[in-house]
Amino acid sequence: MLGKNRDSLSIVAAVLEAINPGTSKTRIMYQANLSFTVLKKYLDGVIQAGFVRVEASTYELTREGREFLRDYRKFYERYNDAQKLLEAAESEHDKLSHLCNKSVLTEPV
Repeated sequence: MLGKNRDSLSIVAAVLEAINPGTSKTRIMYQANLSFTVLKKYLDGVIQAGFVRVEASTYELTREGREFLRDYRKFYERYNDAQKLLEAAESEHDKLSHLCNKSVLTEPV
């Protein structure tokens, strides 16, 4: 999802992915592709949610953080599959619509 506007859920997941298994704030910032200001906001949020703990300036995922990340990955996979199905259906619709318009418009009445 990099290169597009990301929603809060995908930013949380990117932060947790960057932390897994444990790392510094600077590394998280670069791996999650966030500004320092945005990183601080999300780090505070994931710590408050109990997804991350800080030990000696190293950020580590908690059990809840690992579970959230696992569930997010499952969701994201299903979401991508649904997007692909939707795109295929839209393409089929366009083809059928084109065939219908072509035959309806060219046949004499």
